[in-house]
Amino acid sequence: MGNMLSYINEFGGFNFVEKPLGEVDGLIFSHLAYYVYDGIVPGMGEGKAPVFMKDIPELIDDKNFISVCWEMEENRKILDLIMRSRRYRNTRMCCYVNEIDEEKDLQFSAVTFLLGNGDIFISFRGTDDNVVGWREDFCMAYRTPVLAQIRSVEYVNYVADFFRKKRNVRLYLGGHSKGGNLAVYAAMNCNETIKRNIGRVYNMDGPGFRPDFMEQMDYEGIKDKIIKIVPQDSFVGMLMETSRDYVLIESYEVGVQQHIPLSWRVNCDAFVRIDDFQQPREKLYENINNWIFNMDREQVGNFLDSLFKLVEITEIRTLSEVKSLSSDFSKKIHSMTASYMKFDSETKQIFWEMALFLAEVVARDQHERIGNWKMLEKIRAKIEEKK
Repeated sequence: MGNMLSYINEFGGFNFVEKPLGEVDGLIFSHLAYYVYDGIVPGMGEGKAPVFMKDIPELIDDKNFISVCWEMEENRKILDLIMRSRRYRNTRMCCYVNEIDEEKDLQFSAVTFLLGNGDIFISFRGTDDNVVGWREDFCMAYRTPVLAQIRSVEYVNYVADFFRKKRNVRLYLGGHSKGGNLAVYAAMNCNETIKRNIGRVYNMDGPGFRPDFMEQMDYEGIKDKIIKIVPQDSFVGMLMETSRDYVLIESYEVGVQQHIPLSWRVNCDAFVRIDDFQQPREKLYENINNWIFNMDREQVGNFLDSLFKLVEITEIRTLSEVKSLSSDFSKKIHSMTASYMKFDSETKQIFWEMALFLAEVVARDQHERIGNWKMLEKIRAKIEEKK
């Protein structure tokens, strides 16, 4: 068994006519949205010709080539394999968008792939290393639609309308993490004529939606087109997930590190399926989702505002900076305490569960993960003793 890299090696000799788009291709194109194409791939309305994927490795900034901070060498290998692969090298890219606005809590990026067989894959970037992106993720728990979701609908409508002038295209939508949520949201809310041309929607471990919001959307109209993939020990894909319409798969990693798509096990041309979650992790998902669903939107909003005020006090701007908190961090504990003390006991517990989750996300191995846990335990002890 391998991963997406072994899939490219094994099936890279077939174009999309000889071997139609499959679920692992859906992950690969979703993952490719994380790369930084500024100044390389033309944006919407620029009137420039699409760029061939085979040219990307030579044009991309070697020091700032991807928006995430995990598996850097493996991510470089993906570009190298794609450049040499018949399946992907002649795929063209266009309509690149990359917006980050801290004041509006917006992190939105998307890119369009022209597969060469008449099909189009629209890929939405997931949450990158910026805290503003994670804030927007959690805001989905009470403020749907968030601005990135609105942008995703506008983007799909634009791309589909632009290419429909030339031919009746088959659309595929996809994304990893928040990108998967955006793909589903866009499919539910795009123009009806466009919706009929959607072949598949690939939600790769992306969060779901509040039940009251789902009742307002056309989920029933597209649910048969959605393929949602969730690693057995991940967290993001189970956030606000209320249905059982997902596929559980194996990962080489443990804990929330399973969220990293390079860790997903692939056998031949499909992900390796499993039957069910491990019980402790399933209980965590249930606790957090019940907490979200049992509070009204104003309560959830107040909690998240307080949560990110605590984050702002730390002066952290990216998740990577959690690893390098300065020694004077303890001096900021006093400022954090006032906000923290407004939480009730249940909300405090959810806060620490989320904090542990974020600490696991940025850890590169078990040793670093344990170190982050101990750091959080010390912070919690200092805050609690100031009651």
